[in-house]
Amino acid sequence: MSNQHYAHILHHSFRHAKDLKPVGPGKNPTTAFCMGFAFGPFGVGLYLRSWIDFLITFALVVAGAAMTAGLGAPVFWVMCGAWAAMRVSQSK
Repeated sequence: MSNQHYAHILHHSFRHAKDLKPVGPGKNPTTAFCMGFAFGPFGVGLYLRSWIDFLITFALVVAGAAMTAGLGAPVFWVMCGAWAAMRVSQSK
């Protein structure tokens, strides 16, 4: 799998995130980003209280880390934060 394939999967995932079940009320996008950035997929799942968000971000991190031999991990942590913030902002 090339980086181009991964970029396509990432774009497709973010584009279709709006089709997922809305997150609970009272969530803050800034806090969601911080939780995703600090704790990766686990922070996303815990803050959003959603197994599907955890599984999607976990799969994206594992696939990306496998492609970059772990060197892209900081980028994937930022991606987790962006996913959580986007999900909260789209649910309002």
